[in-house]
Amino acid sequence: MKKLAIFQSDLNIGGIQKSCVNFVNNIDHKKYEVDLYLVEKENIFLKDINSNINIKYIKKLPYFTKMIPFSILKIFYKPKINTVYDTVIDFNSYSNETALSAIKTNSKTKIMWVHNDVEIKIKEEFRYRILHFLFKSKYRHFDKFIAVSSGALDSFTKVNKIKNKKTDIIPNFIDTNEIRQKVDAEKPIEIDKNKINICSIGRLVHQKGFDILIEKINEIQEELNDFHFYIIGDGKLFNEINLKIKEYNLENLVTMTGFLSNPYPTLNEMDAFILLSRYEGQGMVFLEALALGLDVIMPKHLEKYVDNEISGSEDIKSSILNLKKHKHKFNGLEKYNSNIKKKINNL
Repeated sequence: MKKLAIFQSDLNIGGIQKSCVNFVNNIDHKKYEVDLYLVEKENIFLKDINSNINIKYIKKLPYFTKMIPFSILKIFYKPKINTVYDTVIDFNSYSNETALSAIKTNSKTKIMWVHNDVEIKIKEEFRYRILHFLFKSKYRHFDKFIAVSSGALDSFTKVNKIKNKKTDIIPNFIDTNEIRQKVDAEKPIEIDKNKINICSIGRLVHQKGFDILIEKINEIQEELNDFHFYIIGDGKLFNEINLKIKEYNLENLVTMTGFLSNPYPTLNEMDAFILLSRYEGQGMVFLEALALGLDVIMPKHLEKYVDNEISGSEDIKSSILNLKKHKHKFNGLEKYNSNIKKKINNL
């Protein structure tokens, strides 16, 4: 049986974390012995991990080490991992701890997952621009890079001048069985079913473009008498977005629910899903909405992050106003997930 080590910072709320859970749970545990190494000790999604996976922990670095060049950290960081693996994977790709541990663990092959459009992230986020400059030397130590979409891969190889390394695209697995099981749970909020209800889910951060969504709603609010929007999620921009809703007098049109541990019952009561992110890696929530049979609205520039699965819109306002109520038909995404499992096994 081959031995596989996967390094991930944590299993708390987030797209990478959920992607990691789905990834490790869909590895063939009859063929591979899997050790999942985490940095953080408290993890919300830990309960969802397959019992065949061995959970282990690696040392957490002090916060100030983020500002130390990776090449220097590599000299001093010594993870206590004596096991020899066939393959190690830095699934996180942002964390110094996961990259250092993967590099310093004895293995035949070292792989890194790529979850975002780093070219746009560098342009949009000053802090990440500095961090990327400090840690970009780590990429030379990996044999292969797996991106979750063509958009993420093209950006990553361009910015980091990846030419001789092997690359591939493996989208995020969508656990439609979990969605089916959780969708009938108790509904956390009441929804007026006479309205055309539109939902958006994500971390309330600059990348996800909730400020853009509020602007779009404000521009057409006089035409939205039969509509209601729900924003599910939390983040550092929660208060800023809430103030913008009040500034535009949109309280009767927009509800901010905050974080919901199980958003699927609420999502299932929607007529459509919308997300106007500035950029993505893949955007699993689009596919989760698709699984529940919702209409999906996203801008054209996000198409490259959901390769051939969903078409983007050139005119978001018209796409909203043309929505109609309709019955949902569950989509198990069987072909989509089957292709991902094949890619994982081939990898």
